[in-house]
Amino acid sequence: AKYKGPEISNIEAHNERKKEKYASNPDIDNSRKNLNYHLIKPDGKYRAESNRLIEEYGCRTRKDSVRVVEVLITATPEFFKGKKKSEIRAYFQTALEFIEKYQDSETILSAVVHMDEKTPHLHLVFVPLTEDNRLCAKEIIGNRANLTKWQDDFHAYMVEKYPDLERGESASK
Repeated sequence: AKYKGPEISNIEAHNERKKEKYASNPDIDNSRKNLNYHLIKPDGKYRAESNRLIEEYGCRTRKDSVRVVEVLITATPEFFKGKKKSEIRAYFQTALEFIEKYQDSETILSAVVHMDEKTPHLHLVFVPLTEDNRLCAKEIIGNRANLTKWQDDFHAYMVEKYPDLERGESASK
């Protein structure tokens, strides 16, 4: 998902579990919030950190510029069934390594694993900076065909370590 402005604070509140109650997601079990953990902990608020990076890299922006991109990584509940916490952590660490092939880790604001819902999942938020220091989500994520390629490449990368992992539904569908 691409975010341009005020909604960045909303995804931060959700990802970093800053609310007492989540009307939009009744699956969140606040009593298990302590099981969540970061692979990359944010240095500050998402919006302030994205603005800092954009300024630091000298990016030009428009009112409608995409300032952060959020990636959701998960698998089926069956995939995680019977896995130890360390195995689940290794799965998400491997997924993070894949993302870092496409995006400089310096631009990743947060990578948080949620264990307080039915299925473990990773919310990864980054500032879409290109190799030549431009803010350009379109170039990084591209169109539906490019997103499908990302998903295909992700599956190929992950299935090497996790052969029982099946390809999820394609973005092309």
